[in-house]
Amino acid sequence: MSFDLTSLRIMLIIAIFWLLAVPGLSKTRDSNRAVVTIFTALIGLNYLLWRFFRTVLPFTGSPVNKAWIYFVFIIEVLAFVEVCIFLLIMSRYKSRSEEADRYQVVPRGTPSVDVFIPTYNEETDVLEKTIYGAKHLDYPNFKVWVLDDGGRSWLKQFCTDCGVGYIARTEHLHAKAGNLNHALSVTSGELFAVLDADFVAGRNFLNRTVGFFTYNQDIGIVQTPQHFFNKDPVQSNLYLDKVWPDEQRLFFSGMAPCRDGWNAAFCCGSCSVIRRKAVEAIGGIPTSSITEDLLTTLCLLNRNYRTVYLNEKLSQGMSADSVKGYFIQRGRWCRGGIQCFFVPEGPLRAKNLSLLQRILFTPYGWVTQPVTRLILLLVPIVYLWTGLLPLYFTSTAELLSYQLPMLLTFAFSMQWLARRKYVPVISTAVGVFSMFRLLPVVISSLVKPFGEPFRVTPKGSGSSSGADWGIFTVAAIMLVMTAGGIVINLVPEHRVLTQMQFFPYSLFWSSINVLMLIICLLICFDTPRQRKEERFIVNEETSWNEHLVVIEDLSVSGCKIRHSLNRRAVERDTVIRIRIPEVTGEVKMRVTNSNQTRFMGAFRDLSARQREELIVKLFTGKYDNEIHDTALLSQILSSLLRRFFGRERTPENEKNGINPEAV
Repeated sequence: MSFDLTSLRIMLIIAIFWLLAVPGLSKTRDSNRAVVTIFTALIGLNYLLWRFFRTVLPFTGSPVNKAWIYFVFIIEVLAFVEVCIFLLIMSRYKSRSEEADRYQVVPRGTPSVDVFIPTYNEETDVLEKTIYGAKHLDYPNFKVWVLDDGGRSWLKQFCTDCGVGYIARTEHLHAKAGNLNHALSVTSGELFAVLDADFVAGRNFLNRTVGFFTYNQDIGIVQTPQHFFNKDPVQSNLYLDKVWPDEQRLFFSGMAPCRDGWNAAFCCGSCSVIRRKAVEAIGGIPTSSITEDLLTTLCLLNRNYRTVYLNEKLSQGMSADSVKGYFIQRGRWCRGGIQCFFVPEGPLRAKNLSLLQRILFTPYGWVTQPVTRLILLLVPIVYLWTGLLPLYFTSTAELLSYQLPMLLTFAFSMQWLARRKYVPVISTAVGVFSMFRLLPVVISSLVKPFGEPFRVTPKGSGSSSGADWGIFTVAAIMLVMTAGGIVINLVPEHRVLTQMQFFPYSLFWSSINVLMLIICLLICFDTPRQRKEERFIVNEETSWNEHLVVIEDLSVSGCKIRHSLNRRAVERDTVIRIRIPEVTGEVKMRVTNSNQTRFMGAFRDLSARQREELIVKLFTGKYDNEIHDTALLSQILSSLLRRFFGRERTPENEKNGINPEAV
């Protein structure tokens, strides 16, 4: 195999671009982002043209192999279209923080706001955080309403005790959309905020968003990002919870502000503020799809009301914390997105949308991504076991000269545009994992888009850990087929392939697929929850027994204390009293572990006031549990290897000689 200068020209262009041009570009300037995205699209187009004219048209083999080659190419074209639309979205970036600063410094009135907390079957441990947080919003003119679609008497009493409004309806039609519409019919605020039952608003949530409505009469919705104080199943099940951002960070921190630059931001169901007048103009929250949030945006666009995106962390909530909950949530999003193809308010049939808006709002990704990921796994298996080529093989040198530059350019562009929220193999593996459950949803939704009931994502005490044996079985079979195909073709007397030119390339492809399938297998098993409540690093000084100590981390149920006594300060099972900043009085705590420098314990007999103050302190914006950027590759690999070899995770307190205990 030899390479001449001509075969390396694309690689030279890419090297010059990324080493010399890109370092001088700004990620926040639209013109600079456009340079990167256009360059990436051109490299992809160059590859696609080569694929068609050199590896598809010239093929003269069997009709079956020819049909397979054309099918694989069509899937690649669909994937390329999706990538191009992604690049189009990412070519702009809109930050509205300075705008929010202006509105907050010179407010133009304080319109009344109804804060809606729709709920169906969430337990107290989830709801109390949202209700307490909403009560303490730093805004002069608002009312909190809990919209109970489950008719629970205990929740009505809880709302009475908390001093917030309670609304229930007798008919439970149209799920969340119907619940919101009923609440709108019995309230009167000029604006209304929507907080899902597991999202806690920061104290400045309304102060940062309301000004957009008072200064811009054409704004119908202000959407803010969804951040999470717990770890999602991907982070937990791969031991990546300290080195890998949550799975939704790419969208909320990367894509959403870019969509806003194209006037294509959309409501995401929670953490949003909406103009009542605008919703009344469209006849209420749309009920024709289970993704009422997206349809609300589209209906408002038809009435010339904009949705804008303020990319600031103004709330935090619970991510799905089990594989089961993960797929209930993603399946609902997928089915609702596909329903938008069929409803009159959807992007294909709505009257007043521009062509660009129709393109950017069409949820094609829900259909194309599962299919492309399935083909990604199937191509090597089909080749290794049947000999069917996925393309007309020219030469290894030519293949590398076109495909390798395309793959490298896409990977570099994702890293640059997504701001360290993407690692190629692992991110793709997570997509492959999702594909196993979402592809059946796609097929069933295309055949019968309506009729499936709205399913609430189980979280908190309502969630249960387990294993997804369905995905495990299918992924294991594909893993065995891939690895077995490699082995059988390495043994001459058992070899299936008659022509081996494509085999080295297939070997590399198969190895990547094996790695991704192993990652899928690991995600299938929920890891045990180490603690009942989420802990936050606080590092705050306080007093205990006339000693100055430091609260290192704190949860609603317990804390860890650092001291400088250089001895075991207190024995296990001792009940002590400690002061916590911003919490009234002293808090009783039973010590569960202790050593020479630290002790930790579980709170006992918290008063209702103390529990509320503790929740407000922890969850309304002061503390942050998130992983914002991907760690070094070595750290990611180390975490994956620990997971692969079954080595249990060690909580941070074990580093200090304290055994883990859920408190």
